[in-house]
Amino acid sequence: MPQRRSRAISSLLVVCFCTVVGCLLATAGDFLSQGKRALAAGKYEEAARLLEIARDRSEGCEASYYLGLARYRLRHLDQAIIELQSASQCDENNPELRISMAAAYSEKGDMNRALAAFEDALRIKPDHVEALRGAAELNLRLEKNEKALASLQRLVEIEPNDTQARSDLGAAFAATGNLEKAREQFQQALQLQPNNASALEGLGNVHLKLGENEEAVSLLNRAAKADPSAYEPRARLAAAYIIQRRYANAVTECNEALRLGGTDPEIYYHLAKAYGGLGREEEARKALTRFSAMRAQSNNESGARREAAQLIEQAKPLVEEGNLSGAIALLEKGYPLDPTNPQLLFRLAGLYFDTRQYESALRYAQAAISAAPSEWLYHYLLGLIQKSSGELDSAHKSLETAVRLNPLAADAFNQLGDLAMRGKDFEEAIRNFESAARLEPHVMAYQLNLQAAQQQCREHGLKGCTTRK
Repeated sequence: MPQRRSRAISSLLVVCFCTVVGCLLATAGDFLSQGKRALAAGKYEEAARLLEIARDRSEGCEASYYLGLARYRLRHLDQAIIELQSASQCDENNPELRISMAAAYSEKGDMNRALAAFEDALRIKPDHVEALRGAAELNLRLEKNEKALASLQRLVEIEPNDTQARSDLGAAFAATGNLEKAREQFQQALQLQPNNASALEGLGNVHLKLGENEEAVSLLNRAAKADPSAYEPRARLAAAYIIQRRYANAVTECNEALRLGGTDPEIYYHLAKAYGGLGREEEARKALTRFSAMRAQSNNESGARREAAQLIEQAKPLVEEGNLSGAIALLEKGYPLDPTNPQLLFRLAGLYFDTRQYESALRYAQAAISAAPSEWLYHYLLGLIQKSSGELDSAHKSLETAVRLNPLAADAFNQLGDLAMRGKDFEEAIRNFESAARLEPHVMAYQLNLQAAQQQCREHGLKGCTTRK
């Protein structure tokens, strides 16, 4: 089936509130209300400022949720993901949170994490229409066609008059080789909406695969007219024209597909065949060379990712043996092969931290967070690196983010307690050490740290020195 262009997953994040009203001095709840109103009015910078205050003054999830939406609207995607993930930790049964996360990850280009977020939403509410739709779309893009098929069949049961769902179901059937069922779904989609471009294209492609070229050409021409900005119908038309030996038409369609942004290597393959059919051998050779180069690049990228994954596995026993420099050398070989692999980046950051090479550790930890901002461990490691480098304010922010993303991260609370002790904020230290000790009461170090903080608190004549029950 043709490559699918993304629909606006971000439309799932539309929020509707009242117009902005409010006062300058407010409680946390008032800041939340003002922030929501600013968000609804499209004043995203103001909304983010108000909602950040509400989040910091309240222990609820709602402020983080709407702050995530505000930052999404500002295209601060990493910060949006962090806030939404944080909100999800204390609101486990809200599918909308997971859908918002999916939209942010999709916008960021991380299809796998976006899909995981949609699947989390479906575990909470299996018949959630937008989650089914989003999961199906991403499964099709990732060529997980059986999973897409299951989601779309359920979606069509719930929304039988959803034209796009019918068309997508046809695409899933075609991708799994069931052309007759694909034809049926495309036809039903066209009964609902006769000019639906994706259904026209999909049905045209079914006819093309069945050798029914005249029907294919007619439908693909209609698809191209229905969506003049789409390159996929043009590429399919070129293939149909080549079968009919209408090589000049095929050249025209290939060039139009490229002009519209087509990136499929097969466009150049069709172009080479069309030029060959016209006897334009030099142009055919150039197009074929381009096709081969693009295909080789794609294969090389896949091979590079596999090699990087193998190097990660090979580094593990070296770490266990204590050969950290050897492990670093292996992972550094993997980095140029897959430079956005968060697992590889995180491991490199950890190894450089363990060998006290803080500058390199910092660089890789920040890169890991950029690749996967919702992973609390990455923020925790960054906080440790910053703390060891003397960047105490930055370390505090990173560790605070870690505990918001994972409220069960006992040692992150312990590290925050240590930072508070260094700043002689003994009451804050007690609060953090209490959290660490409560989460992992068997760790004696946390208990001793708590006792030391309480002792310092009493010696300085402060209130709040007693452990809370």
